[in-house]
Amino acid sequence: MPLTSSLPAEMTMAATHSFFATCPKHLELLLEEELKGLGARKVRQTVSGVFFEGPLKVGYRAVMWSRLANTVLLQLKRFRASSPEALYEGVRTIAWDEHLSVDGTLAVNFTSRNSEITHTKFGALKVKDAVVDQFRDRFGRRPSVDLRQPDVKINCHIERDEATISIDLAGESLHKRSYRADSGTAPLKENVAAAVLIRAGWPELAKQGAPLFDPMCGSGTLLIEGALMAADCAPGLVRERFGFDSWLQHDELVWAKILAEAQERFEAGRPKLGIYVGTDIDGKILRTARANTEKAGLDAIIRYSRRPVTEIAPPMLATRPGLVVTNAPYGERLGADGEAEQTHRELGDSLKGRFGGWQASVLTGSKELGFKLGVRADKVYAIYNGALECVLLNFSLRERR
Repeated sequence: MPLTSSLPAEMTMAATHSFFATCPKHLELLLEEELKGLGARKVRQTVSGVFFEGPLKVGYRAVMWSRLANTVLLQLKRFRASSPEALYEGVRTIAWDEHLSVDGTLAVNFTSRNSEITHTKFGALKVKDAVVDQFRDRFGRRPSVDLRQPDVKINCHIERDEATISIDLAGESLHKRSYRADSGTAPLKENVAAAVLIRAGWPELAKQGAPLFDPMCGSGTLLIEGALMAADCAPGLVRERFGFDSWLQHDELVWAKILAEAQERFEAGRPKLGIYVGTDIDGKILRTARANTEKAGLDAIIRYSRRPVTEIAPPMLATRPGLVVTNAPYGERLGADGEAEQTHRELGDSLKGRFGGWQASVLTGSKELGFKLGVRADKVYAIYNGALECVLLNFSLRERR
């Protein structure tokens, strides 16, 4: 079977490519809107992801700027793969030396749904074999496998026996922003935290200079993501490595322009940051929060203190109402349901008693726990944090008369 060039030699940044960005369930609409804002065309959402098209620079911009995606896949080829042999032969039609050096490293991620090939390890092995066999036949030697930091990460997804082969432009999941020294128990993923803030209306409140307060801040993820969002800091700026770094089709000049633009925007936005305060009852987790904040370069902006939820109050320097946002303890984070219910009651009492005029957004484990807050929610959203389905409750807290 003849080889086909998956990305033509005359490829320019104006050439149109097909991409797929993955995300946690229930964030598809937000990701669709985000990608449109980054210049993506023919944007179409599906379960846990969004298809889009555009030049390579749009894929790069998604990797740099998406606060919601887990990964961005550049699609190389689609073909029927109703058997292991068909998968192997289809993968071999791609000219892999256009993407990977014979002395380089690779890894394969394989998923399938409603297809004949169901075993993920077997499917990944067939894809890997097809790639390395092609190199061995052409050059007498082959790339090696590196599951931790490969030069190129290949993604294969088979849906109803149709395979899509892609290059993973992100590498490690984009939700890992590189600022976490330690996450604590049952951590809130960074892209889920960003989604909570977007659903809470934080981008508009941040433009107005509103304060941000997290009364059960844990490792500080919501505050850090909120500050990065308000400072117009691209999530990619705090990442150390990308999936395209060693990809042979990587356009370093275009990426350099995107990186320079992101740095300029952060430098311009950082001085505009307002008041960011976090409290927690756990002194150990506060040390983790401070370490994460320092690594994010925000230690001069975000302030932490140890305080029970029964004693929380608006930050002293806040001159206007803002947003209270928190990932309320539940399940793994707290233990017994009775303790979780009590904490939710105490949080609700503090919000009603001291935060009149503020907006509030509480991520919790269930609607039943949310009812314990004793505040009627204006909006309710379902959000997945990993495999755990959570409930996001948004409130407008009334001024006490």
